Amino acid sequence: MAENDNQSPVKIELPSDVEAEKAVLGSMMKSSDAVSDVIDLVKPEDFYVKEHQEIYAAMVDMYRHSVNIDITTVHSELKKRKTAEMTGGLSYLLRLTSDAIVPTNARFYGQTVVSKARLRALIGQADIIKSKAIEGKEPADQILDFAEQQIFEIAQSGQKKNYEDLNDVLIRNVEELQKLQEEGGDITGITTGFRDLDKLLGGLQRTDLVILAARPGMGKTAFALNVARNAAAAGNSVMIFSMEMSSEQLGMRILSMSSNVEMETLKHGSLTPEDWMSVDAALDEFEDVNINITDATDMSILEMKNKCRRLKSEKGLDLIVIDYLQLMSLGYGVDNRVNEVSAITRNIKILAKELDCAVVLLSQLSRNSEKRPDHRPQLSDLRDSGSIEQDADIVIFLKRDDYYTEDDEPAEIAPNNTCEVIIAKHRSGPTGTVNLAWVAKYTKFANLEYRPDDF
Repeated sequence: MAENDNQSPVKIELPSDVEAEKAVLGSMMKSSDAVSDVIDLVKPEDFYVKEHQEIYAAMVDMYRHSVNIDITTVHSELKKRKTAEMTGGLSYLLRLTSDAIVPTNARFYGQTVVSKARLRALIGQADIIKSKAIEGKEPADQILDFAEQQIFEIAQSGQKKNYEDLNDVLIRNVEELQKLQEEGGDITGITTGFRDLDKLLGGLQRTDLVILAARPGMGKTAFALNVARNAAAAGNSVMIFSMEMSSEQLGMRILSMSSNVEMETLKHGSLTPEDWMSVDAALDEFEDVNINITDATDMSILEMKNKCRRLKSEKGLDLIVIDYLQLMSLGYGVDNRVNEVSAITRNIKILAKELDCAVVLLSQLSRNSEKRPDHRPQLSDLRDSGSIEQDADIVIFLKRDDYYTEDDEPAEIAPNNTCEVIIAKHRSGPTGTVNLAWVAKYTKFANLEYRPDDF
């Protein structure tokens, strides 16, 4: 038998800084400025010492109810909570305040407390991940997705609050209403760049899953790229996933719609000096625009989630565009395609909420609309699964009459054809239809009312 077989396992001491915890608590009881510096940074569970957790939780409640924080009021609050004796009584509070020599450093102490709490959280999650990997009951991709999600949440934990008082939420609502009234605008979310559509939707709202559906060739990709470009031009960070077109093809489309140089001209490279000037001007516009493109054709939903989490932590993320649903896979086995699509849309909705961004998911429609005299799409035309409609916050259909015009029929709306943008479902607002111009030679949509910036 080896010499150390009978030895007890070495106990690993978790990261902590008890002195920093004491400094935070003492500073808050000595200075109202210290309270303001710390209260939005540190959560009660960030403290390593249980007694410190309780003292800080009491002060958080006092702050939320506008009770002045000092050694006397904190002691009184702890007595109400019947935890004064457990936390050391008045003598321990006195010691905390006397040891807090520099209350102006409270935020620094708080950052130290949070940093140690994150290290402990990482150790805890690492143990769970290790156990999952050893057990091997789940596919490796699922364990990797779990691991990255947990680490992402730890990385973002300093920006999240454990709970919020409804009054705080309502105050922000009123401030937003005042801002909208002052600006005279109707957009509360991410702009699509289309005036009538923004007016109907209020922009694309964060955490919303927007399904953009149409028959093949109707212009789904072009419409989504228009929205992505317009949102990015307004200062939003955008991620585009393309399962069908390469990044070069997408870039060429965006270049055409931005420079107003015809797609055919760009494809053949037959640019005039004037065209080159337009292309250069378009490139200058994109210098400070944050659009990211991934064109992997076999990407699973798990890989997609991981890329979005990374971008969110590195550059921020406001809008995700996915082209398109029917080419996506879940990344692990399911019994049939209907269940797979249901799981995909559910995961994408969860992703939108987790990352606090809007998601535009493109989808094909069944042939049912082709059989109707007016060819008007309906929610029942969504392919593969009823969960698409169920999970979506907004469902948008595109319908262009020129799509159904025979080649030998006269083009009555030339040179620019109109497109109906049909809001068939809107969980938080009205449904309806807006009309846009379809400019085929630039593969772009535009507001119908002519303005210099539209074309």
